[in-house]
Amino acid sequence: MLAKTGMGGLVSGLDTDSLVESLTSASRSKIAKQQQSVQKLEWKQTSYRNVSKTLKEFQSKYLDVLSKTNFRSASLFNTIKASTTSTKISVSATSAAAAGNIEITNVTQLATNQTITGVSGASAALTGGTAYNPSLLDDISPTTSKSFLLKMDGSVRTITLDQAFKESVGTDGFETALQNKINTAFGEKSAGVPVVDVTLVGGKIGFSASGSQLTVSALNSDAATLTKLGFTDGQTDRLSTNKALSDLPLLKDTQPVDGEYKFSINGTNFSFKTTDSLSSVINKVNTSDAGVTMSYSTITDKFTLTATESGAGDNIVVKETTGTLMNAFGLADLSTEVAGTSATSEAGKNAILEVNGQSIVRTSNSIEVNGVKIELLEKTAADEVLKVSMSEDTTELKDTIKSFVEDYNNLISSMNTLIKEKADSAYPPLTDAQKDEMTEKQIEAWEKKAKVGLLKGDSVLKGITSKMQSMMYGAAQSGGITLFNMGISSAGYAENGKLKIDEEKLETALKTRGSEIRDLFTTEKTGLANQLNSVIDAAAKTSGVKGTRGSLIELAGYESTLSNTENSITDKITKANKMITSLNKKLKTEETYYWSKFTALETALQQLNNQSAMITSFGSSS
Repeated sequence: MLAKTGMGGLVSGLDTDSLVESLTSASRSKIAKQQQSVQKLEWKQTSYRNVSKTLKEFQSKYLDVLSKTNFRSASLFNTIKASTTSTKISVSATSAAAAGNIEITNVTQLATNQTITGVSGASAALTGGTAYNPSLLDDISPTTSKSFLLKMDGSVRTITLDQAFKESVGTDGFETALQNKINTAFGEKSAGVPVVDVTLVGGKIGFSASGSQLTVSALNSDAATLTKLGFTDGQTDRLSTNKALSDLPLLKDTQPVDGEYKFSINGTNFSFKTTDSLSSVINKVNTSDAGVTMSYSTITDKFTLTATESGAGDNIVVKETTGTLMNAFGLADLSTEVAGTSATSEAGKNAILEVNGQSIVRTSNSIEVNGVKIELLEKTAADEVLKVSMSEDTTELKDTIKSFVEDYNNLISSMNTLIKEKADSAYPPLTDAQKDEMTEKQIEAWEKKAKVGLLKGDSVLKGITSKMQSMMYGAAQSGGITLFNMGISSAGYAENGKLKIDEEKLETALKTRGSEIRDLFTTEKTGLANQLNSVIDAAAKTSGVKGTRGSLIELAGYESTLSNTENSITDKITKANKMITSLNKKLKTEETYYWSKFTALETALQQLNNQSAMITSFGSSS
């Protein structure tokens, strides 16, 4: 923009704006060229990133270990499909499977996991800590009632002690009156059998519900009512896993040393401070290498250790070292007599069955027979036969290979198009001034033509396509098979590296040379799929520090990664933008200079006009 800091031709009649713009045209031209350069760099960066995106999508679909169509995995080339009509087993074929049949009979026992479970509940019953205070009834009148909250698992009910309750106490007694209130809130299992039982022993109120967690809470901060009932706000009959170990009544006499417990499970050592939460104990055990899962059930109010490995044998060995934490959980070492130990151990079992008439025993319900993975789900009835059929089916693999070739051709074609398309010099990037004179549609049409040919003859893209084509045409194992032997060959010189498929030849190869085809793609390092993965990594790998990433990433970067700003093109754009800033400052200085000169001219002319007018007036008066 012009630095308009003075008058514009009011006296002289000169078009100062146009004059200043003309005098600074050289600087404006330099700025416009730099802006066009930045625009081209941004377009190139986008084109390179689009290629990287296409390469990474191809890699994710066909070369990633998590993909179902991973050509680097031997399992993809399994043409033997295992099937069964039974719901008592599930089956899947491995690369070692062969056509045939398997018969499974007499599954008399499934493998199970060893468990250790506490016998008694880990929590105290929901009983008042003090005796019920009869003065509570004095607080109740025809116009005044007292309430508290009773929560059973996820259901919360408001228990209101009103005048009717007070009168019922006088007739039936406190225990019966309160039981009736609770029944109204939670109902009965059957006639005369409440969901929540109320007891009054030694003056202390107790609540219990089989298999459920109960919690009493104050309503509207009325803790006084709970106090007179003998309870504290939030009192519950289950453990809170978020509480620190030192806050759990269960662990009152567990003898930590220097505020710490130590024990081992299957030789893996653990140590916890009394300030650690119960949930942290459970999580640490479950994420360790101890080979067990630890859990606490609010339904049974018991702790359980379950071995991750199934089968018979001593799969859970607990040893207390410091304190008696595991003993308090009911999970102490059963091989020694520990005071207060209350745990039962259910031994794991082996799977027992017959396969093709041969009796076998396995520690797991997942077994492999003749290259077929079999999962035992249920025991069989007498004389029941579970049949597994293995038959060859190349349809799925054939379709996957066809899809692979089609996407490969699209990949090669997209890069070759960028390399070969010609730029039109008549369509350079538009300047801001040019855009101001055009409609959005005109700008869009212009820029579409301006973006063509930006990567014509690009050496980086040429290098990628050349490596991919050379590898696809030449890859073969010593004494093995090539793509040509599979019916996959060049589509011709005019197709610039594309492949074509002879489907009949491919189907024959899949049926007769399956293991060789598998090796062609999956052999470590030299396998075609592994080589192709390396080529794509060399071009589009985004991980690692600058200087170790793929060639396209080093050149143009990739969104949502560190390379987004750490790349050659971004460096050039940054440098060009600094130059534009510098040139704009210079332009403003020039404009200010010229405007000051023209302002001085206008001022001088104004003074001359004033003097001329004075002289004329003197002549007229004489």
